[in-house]
Amino acid sequence: MLRRNLPTMRKLCIGLLSASLLATGFCATAQSGALSILAGQADLTPEKLIRCFSQFTFELSAQPQDAETFLQRQRGDCDDFAILASRLLTQRGYTTRLVAVMMAHQTHVVCYVQEARGFLDFNHRAEAHPVRASDGSLEDVAQKVARDFRVPWLTASEFRWENKRPVYLDLVFASAPSSKSETAALPLAAPFRSRETNHVSAVAGVTPPALFGSEPMEPAENLDRFWTGRP
Repeated sequence: MLRRNLPTMRKLCIGLLSASLLATGFCATAQSGALSILAGQADLTPEKLIRCFSQFTFELSAQPQDAETFLQRQRGDCDDFAILASRLLTQRGYTTRLVAVMMAHQTHVVCYVQEARGFLDFNHRAEAHPVRASDGSLEDVAQKVARDFRVPWLTASEFRWENKRPVYLDLVFASAPSSKSETAALPLAAPFRSRETNHVSAVAGVTPPALFGSEPMEPAENLDRFWTGRP
């Protein structure tokens, strides 16, 4: 079923990006203005959008790329896609939420779309049904992301991407940590929530870097560590 759908997926991307972008959704030759082409599509839906990235190559980077670079290179990772998807769909009137799920050795970023009742995940960009069903809660998104990685999740955060850095809106732990030594392998238990504005502050005496088993760092370093290890 999936193999039969792939040609249709490619054609759909070609239609979205214009007849000049041939063969693979985005042509192999770097094209300036790809962002404008995408943003100008009146019929852009969450499912149509993610299908346009089905041929992109995964490439981990230390910091998210700017949108035009991501589109021209056709290479990137989860946050490159999620941030761009949120931007484009919000412009189309959709209600989106960026969610970062922290696990023991990686952080994965997805874009939840309220109207689609699910989230867009770069790891599922080539699937026949790429929108991952979810009720939109941080706990539900985190559990479904972690299930793909076959590991427990530690924290899930909602954030906005502004001025090349995350602005945190909400944070939930898989379990309320009582000490730094107990945060290395948090179980999937009753969530412990902390609502903050513009930053993640200490929760139960534990700052986000402690979840990675690291020493407390300055805020700028916290952000660098947050974006390290994204699949």
